[in-house]
Amino acid sequence: MRQMTITEARLNLLSLPEVVEDEPLAIAKRGRPVMVAMGYDQYESLVETLDILSDQAFSQRLSKSVQQAKTGKTKTSADVRKLLGL
Repeated sequence: MRQMTITEARLNLLSLPEVVEDEPLAIAKRGRPVMVAMGYDQYESLVETLDILSDQAFSQRLSKSVQQAKTGKTKTSADVRKLLGL
């Protein structure tokens, strides 16, 4: 992640939207990151991901699915269509 000092961020405030368009920017004070600037689309995506992952039932189903996929316990699209009666 790219890093910039608070002073640099302040001096370049008007160009920061272009800087954070593709990746977040760590803003440091006295050499230590203290905040992050990111594009709004990235922020929305992050919030949506956190919302989904905070659903415990969904997270458990997702973990189970990932484990099944890793161990080869998957179904073909034909099998799924048959199960759904399609």
